[in-house]
Amino acid sequence: MTEEGVDKIGVLSTLSHHCAARLDTLSGHLSENNIENVESFIEGCENLDQGRIDLFVAPSNLVWNDREILAKKGLSIVAALQRNHPFHVLVSSDDTWHLKADAIVLCDEKIIQRQLLRKRGKVPRRLNIRNYSEFDLDSNSGEDLRKAQQMINDGKIDGFIIPRGSYSLTGLNERRHAMLPDAEEMAGMRFVPAPFVDLMLVLSRQGFHPHVIQSWTDNEAKNAWLATKAILERTPKDLHDRIGIHYRQRNVGPILEEAERVKDLFVLETLHDPEGEVDDLLRYEIIVETINGDGTMTTGIERVGPVDKLYVDIHFMMNDWNSILEGIPMSEE
Repeated sequence: MTEEGVDKIGVLSTLSHHCAARLDTLSGHLSENNIENVESFIEGCENLDQGRIDLFVAPSNLVWNDREILAKKGLSIVAALQRNHPFHVLVSSDDTWHLKADAIVLCDEKIIQRQLLRKRGKVPRRLNIRNYSEFDLDSNSGEDLRKAQQMINDGKIDGFIIPRGSYSLTGLNERRHAMLPDAEEMAGMRFVPAPFVDLMLVLSRQGFHPHVIQSWTDNEAKNAWLATKAILERTPKDLHDRIGIHYRQRNVGPILEEAERVKDLFVLETLHDPEGEVDDLLRYEIIVETINGDGTMTTGIERVGPVDKLYVDIHFMMNDWNSILEGIPMSEE
């Protein structure tokens, strides 16, 4: 091992979570490390377990789907890479407001499908939202996304939705429109991201000290993983594919300015103590929402609080979240 305690790093990449590309941007911190690609999540875990690599960087959605492997092999999630674009984009000549009636839009994320329907309203402003598979396309294939872009040019579809990172890596040049969780930036149309977008994790064997890799990992991203994991663990499984989760950390000043500008009384009351004072602690923001099938009913919960109280706050937030879900028949489409 090097003096930093890490010698070999295994990397698993997908189009939407290209961990190798993210590590390339951190090459200044990793010049002494041997970085090698692995072909599958199980291969990376086996290499880590058997000591052939010291760390394993993998997409968070794959870690979540195969999390029982970590428990069986005694592996731990010790850090995460900084998130650059934790949202999806609409690739289209028109933005989400100006898509024509019955426009054909490809999207595999149920929560985003429903968010689109929510703001588009009733006929004739409805969209024709289709899955990629209906056109024999795979949203995780760069070649297929380039085919989808050509289909826009040929007039066969009007747009498609992918993670922002996939757009860059595929080399697309059609116009893109960010789908952000900030309603003010989106002219009132808020898109709470699907879980795990642009979130990449660092795994190790037990006993590894995260401070060793602190220079090239990100605490906010690690907290985003912990918050997402806690929310999904305590949300009924049948809602997992139609739940949006937004997490970020900000200094109190920008949050306060934004809340005052949009007259957000909930946030203003949260930030001020009983004497009306505001401290300078770093704050987290969490938004969780789910939407029924035709976009007519949204159920959500939001929290703002000091980062150092995140874990306690999530526990109480999830108690409230499940109480809300029990009182609203979201399963009745």
